[in-house]
Amino acid sequence: MPKVAAIQFTPVFGQKQESLRRLAKLVIAAAKGGAQLIVAPEMAAVGYSFMSPADVAPLAETLLPMPNDEQHPGTSAQIMGALASRLNVHIAWGMIERDAGTGNYYNTQVLICPDGNYESYRKVNLWGNDLLWAHEGRANPPVLTCDFGGVSKKVGLLICRDVRDKKDDHWDSFYQKGDADIVAFSANWGDGGFPANAWMDFVQSNDATLIVANRYGEEGDKPNKFGGGGSCIVSTDKTPEHPNGVYCDGLLWNQDCIVYADV
Repeated sequence: MPKVAAIQFTPVFGQKQESLRRLAKLVIAAAKGGAQLIVAPEMAAVGYSFMSPADVAPLAETLLPMPNDEQHPGTSAQIMGALASRLNVHIAWGMIERDAGTGNYYNTQVLICPDGNYESYRKVNLWGNDLLWAHEGRANPPVLTCDFGGVSKKVGLLICRDVRDKKDDHWDSFYQKGDADIVAFSANWGDGGFPANAWMDFVQSNDATLIVANRYGEEGDKPNKFGGGGSCIVSTDKTPEHPNGVYCDGLLWNQDCIVYADV
């Protein structure tokens, strides 16, 4: 069974290089802890509380070419791609994407493999500050078949509010049973019950493991409050120690931490 890790992390708002420096340390620590799939929160490279397209423009990235783009050093795609290759791990994280064709901005999640193969996903169900700058994604999340030391797993992507598993009553579910074995879930989840019912419902409906990588805390003078974190792995595998399949070993509230599970 592959070992997975959910990184709980709060970026330094608007400071991409400092956020990526801190996030890279956690990714390295997770890899040293044996994780083969490492998931970081939504918009982990930059923070969340942006007020306009002009605010996100200096921090946005295009995903083509990627990740070894020598003309654009220091992007999250380049850094996470280099870490995935060097550490021989799969990494999912959230960032701001600028579409190379339209120039539109998206709240995007990327999953990159050690060989540089990757998939990306644009958040569909926008919420809060997303509505001030981001365009809606228009497609269901992709699923990438990943090799974990000879064990093949179908890994899907998902961002925060999209865990509702649909856009509206006219949109088919993002996932059906059998689509994915594991779903990398990057979130900026607010205060509420832990684990959230929406996470439990998703796992039950789709018979898939959900890796919940959540942030915590506040962003300076911004109005958003993200709670104490609550990263975990929700699995269909139940044990006496985890009777409902919720794994939160390693969770520390209100601080950076890494939660592990074998799935």
